[in-house]
Amino acid sequence: MNASDQCNLGTSRVVIAGEMTIYTARDWRDRLLVAMSAPGDVELDLSGVSDIDAAGIQLLVSLRMEAAAADRKLRLLGVSARVSEALAFCRLTDFFSDALQAQA
Repeated sequence: MNASDQCNLGTSRVVIAGEMTIYTARDWRDRLLVAMSAPGDVELDLSGVSDIDAAGIQLLVSLRMEAAAADRKLRLLGVSARVSEALAFCRLTDFFSDALQAQA
């Protein structure tokens, strides 16, 4: 599990590499909560995610809901093929449509 965190001009960016699974969910949750506690929008670079399961999807969904409730933007950048497949399988592509369009 690798990550790097940056905060620039009111935007927190978290680069996630490795697994987003039940085995790493607690660590990712802690890092994502730090990003959500900072002011401004949140960007997740998911290009390095090699595997994701229901726990990883749950983290993304809860982060999306928390950002919306706080009137903040969540952007999913560089979404890996594995993450795209998982979002499509769970029928969550529309749920994340505004976050995914941000990278176009």
